Amino acid sequence: MDYLKQDSRQAAYKQTLQQFQEHKEMNYIHKRPNYYFTSMPTNDGNSRSTTIYRQKTLNGQKELFFNMLQPSSNDPTYIGNSVHSPSGKFLVYAPDSESTDIAIRVVCAEDVEGQCKDKGHTNDVVQGSVNTPFIWTHDERGFFYVKAVKPSDRQASSDAGAVPGNALYYHRLGTQQSQDQLISLPPEAEGWISSVDISSDGNWLMISLNNNGTTSLWVAPMDQNSKGVPQKPSFRKLADTGDDNYSYIATHGSRFYFIVNEGMSQTKVVAYDTNAPNGQFVDVFTAKDGQRISSAYAIARNHILVRYLQKGVSTLTVYEMGTGKHVRDIPLPSGIVDLVWTQPDDGEVFISHESLLNPETIYRYDFASNALSTISEAKLPGFDVSAFEVRQVSVAGKNGASFPMFIAARKGIQLDGSHPAMISVLPASEMWYTPWFSNLGGAFMKHFRGIYVLASIDYVSPGGSDSDKKNGQHPFQHTIDNIKSASAYLAQHKYTKPALLAVHGTSFEATAVAAAVNQAPDQFGCALIEDGTLDLLRPPRNAGLRGEVWK
Repeated sequence: MDYLKQDSRQAAYKQTLQQFQEHKEMNYIHKRPNYYFTSMPTNDGNSRSTTIYRQKTLNGQKELFFNMLQPSSNDPTYIGNSVHSPSGKFLVYAPDSESTDIAIRVVCAEDVEGQCKDKGHTNDVVQGSVNTPFIWTHDERGFFYVKAVKPSDRQASSDAGAVPGNALYYHRLGTQQSQDQLISLPPEAEGWISSVDISSDGNWLMISLNNNGTTSLWVAPMDQNSKGVPQKPSFRKLADTGDDNYSYIATHGSRFYFIVNEGMSQTKVVAYDTNAPNGQFVDVFTAKDGQRISSAYAIARNHILVRYLQKGVSTLTVYEMGTGKHVRDIPLPSGIVDLVWTQPDDGEVFISHESLLNPETIYRYDFASNALSTISEAKLPGFDVSAFEVRQVSVAGKNGASFPMFIAARKGIQLDGSHPAMISVLPASEMWYTPWFSNLGGAFMKHFRGIYVLASIDYVSPGGSDSDKKNGQHPFQHTIDNIKSASAYLAQHKYTKPALLAVHGTSFEATAVAAAVNQAPDQFGCALIEDGTLDLLRPPRNAGLRGEVWK
């Protein structure tokens, strides 16, 4: 018997899920001296098309600046990469990888004498297999780009000195591509150019080279006489970094700050002092106490904003650059920080935040006043966020260690065990980003007046812990036990009862959910298994490591 077809509200469920899925999240908000620029997906059902708006103030009228769907001679060109210049006067952009028109173009955000009119294009065109992003010089006279170079390409004057592979170029606005400057590297600087940056003070050009899996960092001083890019930059190697990935944050005095292996479990912030005699990286901020560093940003001239992740929850902390002194924590609701947009010299920070009740809230943080305000919130049809509240509780696991659980319920409900509830298991340990808002959970709360629960349950990494092995216990048993503890907590505190409780998991967590329901069927009424491996003796080939670690 098909039980779903018996539910007369099935069409309403599908409509709600479709409405939730149609929500478009902001691509970015960038502040420049004259405008705030906001990029949003175009509401035409095409995920590849975006539109950039601009406004004088955050409360001012938005106006269309640039539609990122451009016509071409063959097919529509979907703009995949764009970079605003430091003052916001120019926007350089290129199509995405699926477009047929691959020319780099520049559009103006104001009238520029001899260049273009507001919202019009300059005459600059750069063609070829270019890599992004594009890096503007601080004087806005031009930008750097990286282009793949084949032996046949060397006929062009701008490619005459390039070696096959990829090469770094500087394009000066108002000139032809054939005049673009090839940036010469030292003979010992071997490898593929993997990243390019201009230091936050505008004084240094930085590149990363990848040579057979080994990365090296190189820097060269920019022309200090306001002549732009030196004809032959004098590069020096900062360090060989092995297989670690170093992403530039900012420069403070003679110190360069980098984040190492951004988003990984061993992420840290390090500094390199060009005046230090030993010439080595020193650790500035490292993860501790179960935290993980997700990312780091330079703000307010001499400060660093560090985004931490602990048990699936994001926190933001500000430190003083140079001394590493803790300045303050930025208070945020429980949830995950998706993105942060800011400028090294600016104290205005924009934060994209996802919570249990909302897929996106954009906050503005003002460093000078230490104030957090809401810029925008996603509005989901028929889902009144104000009718709900989120509580954070601590649940004791079987092994004595506690884990956090987040409970979203309608305000003022009676805890009498009569409410349907759903637990979603959040993979807190092995992922740099874990989504909080769930279309499934939102529909469950809306249509069933249900309680939606997010349980931040750690699981042991593949290989297990030594204590589990000594006790003859499967390394994932404590994960299974924690799911059962979450169920017991909800029943004990009268949020629900087992017959009304569903539990949901994806991938690793789906397999743990299935095991928990099998071990304690009297604690659950329903299990939703998404992409889990259930035949552990004969896991499917595409299960990979997921199947092996459960054996």
